Amino acid sequence: MFLTVGVLLGGGLLLAQLRPPTTQTNSSGDQITPSAKPTIRPSVNVFNATPTSGLARQVSEVLVTRGWEISQVGNWSGPTMKQTTIFYPTEFAQAADALAGETSAVVEPATTEMSQNSLTLVLMK
Repeated sequence: MFLTVGVLLGGGLLLAQLRPPTTQTNSSGDQITPSAKPTIRPSVNVFNATPTSGLARQVSEVLVTRGWEISQVGNWSGPTMKQTTIFYPTEFAQAADALAGETSAVVEPATTEMSQNSLTLVLMK
């Protein structure tokens, strides 16, 4: 029971780091939601690099509600990183920045071994 509570708490803490879409108000006080969607919005691969089981699936579900298409969900088998990172192919730098704005992740160019057709989000905590 304590393990289940711990897993749920850990997952909730990461999900809490997902940022809500930003809003602004105009001169008449009306709320405006800026268009954060880049013109090209690739799919996202979401990988869990934490001991929290199911975290990639949970984050993927939240991202889908925010309009992101998820192409792959699983566990990370690459090198250990210090923080949650979005790897992007060169043509998707703007999309990576948009996703980083919603996830508190850092962005890095994708290596040749990574997908060149989608963003790769690696969850570290």
